[in-house]
Amino acid sequence: MPVACLWCRLSPIRFIRLTTLLFFCFGSVAVASPAGVPDGGVLEFDILRNGNAIGHHILQFEPNGKNLEVRVDAQVDYRLGFIPLYRFEHSATEFWHNDRLLTLTATTRDNGDDYNILLRPAGDRLQLSINGDTVSVEPEIVPASLWNIAVVKQRLLLDPADGELMQVQTEDIGPETITVRGRPVAAHHYVMTGDFERDLWYDANGVLVQVRFKGDDGSEIRYGLR
Repeated sequence: MPVACLWCRLSPIRFIRLTTLLFFCFGSVAVASPAGVPDGGVLEFDILRNGNAIGHHILQFEPNGKNLEVRVDAQVDYRLGFIPLYRFEHSATEFWHNDRLLTLTATTRDNGDDYNILLRPAGDRLQLSINGDTVSVEPEIVPASLWNIAVVKQRLLLDPADGELMQVQTEDIGPETITVRGRPVAAHHYVMTGDFERDLWYDANGVLVQVRFKGDDGSEIRYGLR
């Protein structure tokens, strides 16, 4: 069901904070929110299994000129009565500059499996660390946090939960009217297949408004905006 070169002596987290601070200091002119960033700066989804709430997925956006910070918090607690069947906890922070991912940090507890993910610049590429093991990746990599409509044009995505690099294909289904918060909304529907299978809907401003996919047990999982 789940929702993947040391330049100095700074720790990775301090290095990321310093790098981000420098970018934000030099890009402090206010502009309109980037595509995908909702009015109010927050997207709150209920995670529904066959229509029943089992968790939440919350994204908070802080645009600042050419820079954007995105904080993600996701939790699933699926139980049969009092018996826990599946637990998932995920938190991540993405820093973007000029619509390109600069750094990503994430921690995940996936039903007993723990992951610590760190993505940061390394020369002209990015260095991806998964529980301390590192690999070099292309600087254009996009995470599968799905808020960024750029995912529909990618053939390779980074799973921010466990660091997996996923091969995908996406079909443009076209415009549809869906129900969001009890009201009809004009949206654009995409179907992603491959290593990561999702139905995605974005509104006219490129804001993510619905996600749907099949759980490992065949159940329907849907992210519905609160």
